[in-house]
Amino acid sequence: MKRYALIVLIALALGALPARAQESLTLEQAVGLTLQKNPAILTALRDVSASTGRRMQMEGIADPTLVFHEDGLAFRKKADGTSDHEVVVGLEQNLEFPGKRALRAEIGRGGEAQASLQLDRLRLVVAARVKKAYFAAVFARSTVDSLKKSSALLDEFIAGLLAKYETGDAAYGDVLRAKVEKAKLQNQALEERKNEAAALAELNLELGRGADEPATLVTDLTYVPMTRELAAWKDAARTTSPTLKLLAAKKRQAGTAVELARKNGLPDFSLGLYSPSKQMGDWGFYVGLSLPVWKTRRAGEIMEAEAAAEIAALSEGREELRLMSRIGRAFESVKTAEAQVKVYEQTLLKDVEDELRLGVGQYRIAKIQFFDVLDLYRTYVSARLEHLKSLYLYLTSLADLEIAGEDVTA
Repeated sequence: MKRYALIVLIALALGALPARAQESLTLEQAVGLTLQKNPAILTALRDVSASTGRRMQMEGIADPTLVFHEDGLAFRKKADGTSDHEVVVGLEQNLEFPGKRALRAEIGRGGEAQASLQLDRLRLVVAARVKKAYFAAVFARSTVDSLKKSSALLDEFIAGLLAKYETGDAAYGDVLRAKVEKAKLQNQALEERKNEAAALAELNLELGRGADEPATLVTDLTYVPMTRELAAWKDAARTTSPTLKLLAAKKRQAGTAVELARKNGLPDFSLGLYSPSKQMGDWGFYVGLSLPVWKTRRAGEIMEAEAAAEIAALSEGREELRLMSRIGRAFESVKTAEAQVKVYEQTLLKDVEDELRLGVGQYRIAKIQFFDVLDLYRTYVSARLEHLKSLYLYLTSLADLEIAGEDVTA
């Protein structure tokens, strides 16, 4: 009996434990975590390793060849029974014209640099995506909290309505309308909870975790003024943009490829060292030289490399113009959202709240009608939600500005 009671107590204790602990996650922690565990970033890291391997292959020297051949084979022996048959063992090595391997190694290093820049660009873009998913989840949660506060304020109003109804100073229809308004808030809160769950799932996937992994997001939507001007954003992008650096690296690599294509028209060499079986102490030596007499293939190689170099140069110039244009548009979006935040935070929110409290007081002494109070209440709820939305748009616009033009598909 005692054993049975102990098992029950243990089961109850285990049942009382949460299935999974809620992890507190700041915005900075979320960004740091995604840079370590995001699947796309981990794949890009492997690409960097692969580019290092390609560079090592491109700058490598061809392997030597072990040669074994027989000379003097005959179907019949000579009359005296002797034979000229001889076995030769040797080693051959192909050597490129001086400078070719150095150019090929430079091309490989260019590919290695491009892979690293692709990784830098991806880190920026993924960090921005994490910020936007984080802000979306916090926005949905903050909206639910705001709706709860508005609902509590409405409960106070409904309680006053019921008191007036009991004394005959209010119609029951007004009570019903207020209750319907509360039901609308509850429905809206349910929708926002769904939005929060979807944003959390997206955030978890960016973090390389399961979509349903629980987390408590502790960074709120707060307004911090943007102090950098448009010219400063553009100047910073010209020197730090991974996209512009990547295109510059591609242009340099394309120029090196043109040099290599031209140098491929020069002959390569081959060296050999042999030891004959009948003269073991005497070594044979030979030098070979390739004859690049057929010009069509090499001319085509040069033409292709020159065209690729021109395309790379055009792409670099076009991309800088596109980048500056995108930064300008993103900057204007931030400034517009910032102006909206200031409107709500400096005057509008306080004015609407004061007007609602004044209206409720006037309704209690029968100076205004029920529908006037209801309209003031709806305006108050809308103002609070729009304030949150303006904050959310401001913060997400800032995230977009940070990666303006950094398109990972480019």
